[in-house]
Amino acid sequence: MIARVAVANILPLYHEHYEVLASAVDGLPSKVLERFPILRFGHRMTPVLARTTRPFKPLIDPDSARTMSADELDVFTLMQMISFRFSGDVAAALVYARRLEDRILDIRVESRERADGQLWFYHYEIGSTLLASGDSARALLEFGTARQLGKLSNQRHAERLAIGRAALAHALRGSLDEADVALAEVAEQPPPTGSHRTASAMTEGVAAALIAVERMSDDVDQRLAELERYDSVLMTWPFALLARARSLLAAQRPGEALEAIRLANDAHPVQHGSVASDVIASTFIEALCALGDSTAAWDIATSNARTGNMTRFAVIRLALHDSRFDVAANEIRRLAGDRALSPSQRAKATLFWGWLEVAQGADLDQRTAEQIQRLAVTGNIRRLLATMPRQLIEHVRAHLSSTELAEFDSATHDLTTFDLKTRPILTPGELRVLNALPTHPTTAAIASAFHVSPNTIKSQLKALYRKLGCSTRDDAIRVASRHRLFIGENAGVGLGASGNGDDFVRLALGSQNEKLDVGTR
Repeated sequence: MIARVAVANILPLYHEHYEVLASAVDGLPSKVLERFPILRFGHRMTPVLARTTRPFKPLIDPDSARTMSADELDVFTLMQMISFRFSGDVAAALVYARRLEDRILDIRVESRERADGQLWFYHYEIGSTLLASGDSARALLEFGTARQLGKLSNQRHAERLAIGRAALAHALRGSLDEADVALAEVAEQPPPTGSHRTASAMTEGVAAALIAVERMSDDVDQRLAELERYDSVLMTWPFALLARARSLLAAQRPGEALEAIRLANDAHPVQHGSVASDVIASTFIEALCALGDSTAAWDIATSNARTGNMTRFAVIRLALHDSRFDVAANEIRRLAGDRALSPSQRAKATLFWGWLEVAQGADLDQRTAEQIQRLAVTGNIRRLLATMPRQLIEHVRAHLSSTELAEFDSATHDLTTFDLKTRPILTPGELRVLNALPTHPTTAAIASAFHVSPNTIKSQLKALYRKLGCSTRDDAIRVASRHRLFIGENAGVGLGASGNGDDFVRLALGSQNEKLDVGTR
């Protein structure tokens, strides 16, 4: 009887009387819970077990579905979407999100049209699933609908939850002013009920932290300290990780960033088709790149070629660091044509293109310089500017009027950038010796192969080591590989005829035997 009453009133109980619901469900025998799987939604162990050995993925056979009312099927589909998202299978959660959307559009249910109904919650959770998949634009549409419906209901938490998630979506996209407005509106709302208190606080806290990180504001450390732990069961954990990793990388602390990423990756199940996998792969690549471990970074790039746009931008950064300019140029052009790019991603594409022009020795285009100046004076891309080479900042300054320059200097004066490493220029003789190092174990063997004296090879090796900034054969091979100095390495680099991301990564890397699968344990 307790189970039947709880199932019939699951959402009102969850929103308004969560402790009563949780206590009742916690005390039910396992056999009863098997008969009423919807109640797992109110069980406090479900989100914890979902990321370990017992993920909760409720299914129903067609015969049982036919005996359920329209309201019951709505709620069960909602539970399926949330449960698969809990378990890390965001791709499957999206399937149920689409099913719930179809039900809302195609099947009329009187209870949904009531002002005190649960339609706002359906749109809120559909939006949360879209956000977890990385589709922040569509998520914002769902949160907008949820907010409008929440205004009409007498459920005091509804509007606040929708606005908070919208603030997080705006912050993720880099629309920081919109995120600020949403957070200001949240502050005017009544506090959420018990079942939503922690999730609401973390959603709003992560949005504020992402804003502080991008602007590099004075309260960034305080904002980050208030975030959830790396092993949190809340759906906001990847966004909290993104804020922490970006802050550490901007502060030139890649080792600490790498540790935070590894802890979060190990603490959660596989995130198929999710923003979590994109966050983990992209921050892994950027941290390893900052540590100088290009080989491991390219391995991760290969294993996660289709992960998401954050990872693609991380690969562009890696290509620029390793002087693989054809790879960077091709991918920047491809991403620049993507209309779905967020504001922060468009800003990043502009900065990377400027970096590419400067690294190749060309003068920075006037239009690019003006675009960077306009982006900089907003104050919303300070973290991005801090991760750009000093030479790019100087080239931008050289193209600005006195008024523009004053504004630009005010926006960038306290940022710490890095010096661009130029690709070593070798003579034909030095290049020939370099290419012989991997296959000829001794100086005498190289001399014999080229029919010259060992002293000639020693002299060329000395000059080669000086230009590469190293002192051993192994270091020379490693540095030359990073700068793609071996003959044949630059041939065929770039997008293949098909123009897809897998081609560009595979061609850039050549054959890589060992691959790391980010997002798996």
